[in-house]
Formats: sequence, C-alpha cells, structure tokens
Amino acid sequence: MDIAIAGPWQRAEIDSYLGSSRVPLRLACVGSDSFPRVVSVWFAYSDGKFLCASHRDSSLVKLLARSPKVGFEVAPEKPPYHGVRGQGIAEISGEGGAETLKALIDHYLGESNESLAQWLLSRADDEVLIRIEVQRFFSWDYRKRMEQVA
Repeated sequence: MDIAIAGPWQRAEIDSYLGSSRVPLRLACVGSDSFPRVVSVWFAYSDGKFLCASHRDSSLVKLLARSPKVGFEVAPEKPPYHGVRGQGIAEISGEGGAETLKALIDHYLGESNESLAQWLLSRADDEVLIRIEVQRFFSWDYRKRMEQVA
C-alpha cells in the first residue's frame, strides 16, 4: 500500500527517523464518548508499520478494538522541534505481544531499569500485539530555523 507523505522529509528520512527513535509514540484514538484519547506507548517501526505491545485488558486495547482508526506523533518534547505525525489503522493480535514487549524493553530500557523490565516481563503472557498500518505521514522540521534564531 502506498503511504501519502507531506512535509519536508522524504520516505527514507521518515523511515530512518522512526527506526532509530527512542521517543514514545503518542497514539490518538477515539473513546466511547467520541472524545479523543492520547496514549504514549513504546514502539518499533519497520516498513510503514508500528509495532506496540499492551496488556490485553488495557483501556487502549479496548478503544482500538472498538475503533481502529488512529492518529500518531513521534517528536521530542524539547526544541529544536521536528518529527512525524500521521494516521493509520490499528490491528490487535493475540500472537506476538510477548516477543514485541521484550524487543521494546531492550530498545527503550536496555540495562537501565531492571526492576521495571522484570515487572513488565512478569506480565508478558497477557500482552497483545498492536500493529499500526500507516496511511499518511506528515513531517515537520524547524531545526534550521530555530538554530538561526538561537
């Protein structure tokens, strides 16, 4: 499937940025009251897909099961501002959640927080895989502009 792209970055730049980012994915979904919810989750990215893990009974999983259309953003919180936003369709799978969780722990924590890693892994059998198929990417990059002002 072709992904629509807008903004200054080409697909290769977007893929590189998302593939190396350690910033959580801010995932927007719609609640049963029609108001948006934004949830930060760890992710792995490859070839137009985000992979995330969440507990099977989490509010996020329930929201995505009800309405799989999502918005997302991956961007640092401090200047200079840059990043990727977009839209996609989420799919929940009972298979692959534990393996994805282990990979995410390695990516985001490494050896830095063993107690959190152990707690997360103690629940690994109850994790589900969330796969988000990207439909649109919107990039922005204010680094050059903000560095000129500084």
